[in-house]
Amino acid sequence: MNGLNIASVDLNLLKAFEALLRERSVTRAAISIGVSQPALSHSLTRLRHLFGDDLFIRLPHGMEPTPKAHEIGMLVEGALERIRRALDLQHDFDPATTRRSFLATIAEYAEVALIERLTRLMVERAPNADLRLMPLDFAATAEQLDGGVVTLAVGHFRDQAPRFGRRLIYRERLSALVHQRHPVLGAPLTAERYVAWPHVVMSPTGKAIRSIDPHLAARGLKRRVAATVGTYLALPPVLRSTEMIATLPGIAAEALVDLARDLVRIDLPFVQTVEVSMVWHVKTEADPAERWFRDLVAEAAKPLGDGAEAA
Repeated sequence: MNGLNIASVDLNLLKAFEALLRERSVTRAAISIGVSQPALSHSLTRLRHLFGDDLFIRLPHGMEPTPKAHEIGMLVEGALERIRRALDLQHDFDPATTRRSFLATIAEYAEVALIERLTRLMVERAPNADLRLMPLDFAATAEQLDGGVVTLAVGHFRDQAPRFGRRLIYRERLSALVHQRHPVLGAPLTAERYVAWPHVVMSPTGKAIRSIDPHLAARGLKRRVAATVGTYLALPPVLRSTEMIATLPGIAAEALVDLARDLVRIDLPFVQTVEVSMVWHVKTEADPAERWFRDLVAEAAKPLGDGAEAA
């Protein structure tokens, strides 16, 4: 494609490519963009000629994208999404008809807390829109928002640069989680008994110091973090096979108890809360679709705890 003039490229081909990448089927892709199956097949032939690659290999379970198709897809999907955003700015945004993708990075505990209600609201209000959530990488969040890789970040944010807006959406208390055979259950949990046992921490970065540790230090206490894991789903087998204690937001703890009935959630002997906020780049302030999406996330969070707006 070196030197290819974009004026000679039918942009409808890129829509066809996006549909094929999403549906992995000529028939389903044709239906999704409202064309006939022969027309979609013809578009695939033109795409293969345009990019000099097979792009999709027919297999028993469907059409498998080639490595080059995956590479092209990341660029094409991003470009088409930016075009859709530009068009939304020129017209009144209608969630009922939009085909926009909403892109957010979110902490795992917030995703566990929000995902059921958020997806239900999305399907009800914007049935043709797509929700794209990716794990929160706190260190990369500013760069992702600056570059438009995502338009919203959800997690524990306090201070941010002036180019970002922030809205507090809910607060919740931290809880302890142990196996039902853990000896700590034999007596009321005190701060001293809490730190006496080894702890397992969910930390995607491997960092063992978490928000609760300065709180303990102010009391002259320190816990031993014996293990860190990268996801909450790794906690049940650790707790089941050791006498470790996990500390995590209460909603996530309840979700794990529902999945692993041999775990027990207990209140901490002190109150420690986590504040969950949305953060976005101010360049999206004028985008009615993004404002709608932020309001939808806030609505999904309403039943979860005490939320408030913050500048």
